Amino acid sequence: MTKKQKILLVDDEPQLLKSCRALLAAAGYTVMTASGGEEAIQLLQKDAHDLVLLDLNMPDISGHEVMEFINSNNIDSSVIAISGETSFDWVSKAFILGAYDYVQKPYEFDVLLHTITNALRKRELENDFSRLRKQLERSEKLHRFMIESSPDMIFIVDRKGFFAFVNDRAEDLLGYKKDQIIGMHYSEIVAPDCLEKAEYCFSERSSEEPAMRAAEIFLNRKASADSRQNDTKRLAIELNALGVYEDEEWPEASGDPDKGFSGTYVVARDITLRLESERLIHYQAFHDLLTGLPNRVLFLDRLSIAISNAKRKKSKLAVMFVDLDRFKVVNDTLGHAVGDKLLQGVAARLKASLREGDTLARLGGDEFIVLLPGVESELVAQKVAAKIISSVKAPFKVDNHELFVTASLGISMFPHDGDSAEALIKNSDIAMYHTKGEGKNGYKLYEDDMSIRQEHLLNMENDIRRGIKENQFEVFYQPQVSSVNGEITGVEALLRWNHPEQGLLSPAYFLSIAEESGLIVELGGWVLHSALEEMSNWREAGIDVGKLAINFSARQIEQKDFVERIIFALKKYDFPGESLEIEITESSLINDIDNIIVKLKQLHNVGVHVAIDDFGTGYSSLSLLQKLPINRLKIDKSFVANITEDTDHSIIEAIIQMAKGLKLDMVAEGVEKDYQLRYLQKLQCPVIQGFIYSRGVPAADARKLLASCASRQIQKSPRNSRLKRSA
Repeated sequence: MTKKQKILLVDDEPQLLKSCRALLAAAGYTVMTASGGEEAIQLLQKDAHDLVLLDLNMPDISGHEVMEFINSNNIDSSVIAISGETSFDWVSKAFILGAYDYVQKPYEFDVLLHTITNALRKRELENDFSRLRKQLERSEKLHRFMIESSPDMIFIVDRKGFFAFVNDRAEDLLGYKKDQIIGMHYSEIVAPDCLEKAEYCFSERSSEEPAMRAAEIFLNRKASADSRQNDTKRLAIELNALGVYEDEEWPEASGDPDKGFSGTYVVARDITLRLESERLIHYQAFHDLLTGLPNRVLFLDRLSIAISNAKRKKSKLAVMFVDLDRFKVVNDTLGHAVGDKLLQGVAARLKASLREGDTLARLGGDEFIVLLPGVESELVAQKVAAKIISSVKAPFKVDNHELFVTASLGISMFPHDGDSAEALIKNSDIAMYHTKGEGKNGYKLYEDDMSIRQEHLLNMENDIRRGIKENQFEVFYQPQVSSVNGEITGVEALLRWNHPEQGLLSPAYFLSIAEESGLIVELGGWVLHSALEEMSNWREAGIDVGKLAINFSARQIEQKDFVERIIFALKKYDFPGESLEIEITESSLINDIDNIIVKLKQLHNVGVHVAIDDFGTGYSSLSLLQKLPINRLKIDKSFVANITEDTDHSIIEAIIQMAKGLKLDMVAEGVEKDYQLRYLQKLQCPVIQGFIYSRGVPAADARKLLASCASRQIQKSPRNSRLKRSA
């Protein structure tokens, strides 16, 4: 026995009750006694007893009645009936009421003890079996709960490939009811291209101890009943399968692998979202997310393959580098959202201009690159380039904005311009930059000497950066003189470069490179601060030259804080806004005119004057001039150079008359000859600037000579650049 058993002894004979209790206690049992049926019932209600030794013939309540009470109240106690009665009805009724055994009085204690031992052992075995059954039921319930609640599909396929069991998850994922799936062959839902893998997992026998087989396959979901079209979707699963054998031991290596095989137990996890995520990651790794075009990595891969094919077939291919002209203006003015939509529109047009086998990729920003495999000649590449330029030139409609952009292209050919992907891309890029250098909106074929020129430009850019860092640049000043009385009305700040190897360089030598590289913004800011600081020093010394004119490039005007930078500089040097004149070229007005007008009006509101430089060489219209808050036009020196001694009429006369009509001041640049001066005076051009009075001179010389000109008048001096006191 696993514990000390509790026995309830019931008898109406006190002496028998006492002696039997002592004997049972000596045998190791815990014994309680009751002298009658009523007392027994009370004790049974209060406490549990493993065994009841029950006298059947008692005066108050009989043993049969006590047994009926035990049964009706589901009291878990075994009963041994004890009685002197021997009639069949009396004994059989005790067994019918559930007595384990019947002991007749008078009895021998050893017999009674043996009967008690057997009854309690039987009771313990029944309790153990009951506990085991409950454990099995709980285990089965838990196992079923785990299977039915699993996020994975769990099913069993019999030896012939038919589904014998599926869990609830299969209904959710496949769209079939469980009773529809059971009895179905796996080939009915496995995607055709995955049947071979499924056969391996579901039907493979093992001659050794079976191992888990894993595979990734696709299942076909059931089409929706209310769908007009077949909307079956493929479900990706990660499948783990294990063969099930009826034998206790796996078949030996030398035995029959089919022996005992009853089917396959399968756990299948839905990995559709994981595969979609992997595909998305793969797509993102090789494509530009804004346009959906291949990126640099994928383009290099395709170009390398195309080069290998071209080498094998001894054919040609072309690489075209495409860069949008002045796209930055749109981005800075209208914002990146509009810029992104413009890039998407450009990408669509570029793609529409190409053949099906060509590759268009976006490298970043506004740079695209094109692969044309199987190109017969340069002429074919040139035709495609012309088609691209024409398609991009048409206006784009983006968020109620009509936008105009152009494209600059560079073309390199395999094998003439390079036999590697890197070389072809580099050389097409070089050719594109030469297109930009020659006016943009066109294309150039790569030539060998372009690399030399490109290297020169790169060296020049590096020299400019070094020059800024080492203070090699200097501001010169050239007077602007009244044509009526020779009085100096202002000076123009001119940038010069004291190159350590090449000497003094004019902007014509380096300005275009500074503009293209963006260094002009830093250089222009330096000129503004240097000139204002110099003018402030002159004013403190009593030298007031009237207007200070400074040139500003298109790249500077495009800066978002263009106006703020100028106002900050004016405040820093306590320089009056009405004494500053900013000069902008007509070409800088081509793009984003509305934004430029806003900026110029902001400067006009603080007194700053605005002049159109090189007027007559650009694209200004009368309506545009009327919109702009400008004060002065500067006649380009090319028109002045065309004045001859017998000139009667020229375009200058038309410009001056127009300026008078618009009530604008005028400056004629590049005046070098007396007859040019006389002609301009005759036309009443109010201000003259040129070598006839002075070249640009360093600040120290300009200050010294201006200080010596008490009347602020200057003599004509075509042979030298010195400012002179008037006679």
